[in-house]
Amino acid sequence: VSWTWPRTNTDRNRDETLNRLNWAIEWHTLAHRQASRWYAGIKSTQIVASAAIPVMTVAGSDSALTRVLVAGLGSLVVALEGIQQLKKYGQNALLWGQGKEALIREFFYFEAAVNPYNLTKEQDRKRVLAERIEQIVGQEVWKWAQGQSQRPDDGDHGRGGTNNPG
Repeated sequence: VSWTWPRTNTDRNRDETLNRLNWAIEWHTLAHRQASRWYAGIKSTQIVASAAIPVMTVAGSDSALTRVLVAGLGSLVVALEGIQQLKKYGQNALLWGQGKEALIREFFYFEAAVNPYNLTKEQDRKRVLAERIEQIVGQEVWKWAQGQSQRPDDGDHGRGGTNNPG
């Protein structure tokens, strides 16, 4: 049995609740993969550029070209870190990966008919699954929105966290 997504069982493809679960897992898988790739690409480029700066400073003469290249690499490192802080690729990759795993766990609980899915009526089991899918997705959206509201440029400027609930 393959545990990859999307699930291809034709009986399940006709069920709205399992379609929603399948769609959510697919979305989380792709979003996690994309954010992870962006994060790794940005961080790898930063490491290479940062490592090249001292080498170029020592090995390159006092030429104008060397100074321009060193300055350009330094600016690149700073710009990439700014992009990473703005887009939050690392945090989003973690959030979406956790969401995907939570949704897959619900699928396995549902399939195994363990608590809270150990109900006698299939309709009740699917209702519980639908509620739990939306709870997981809703909590994740809330966490994502909280992370977006905590950007350094959100206008807070140290006035007591006006974007925080409470």
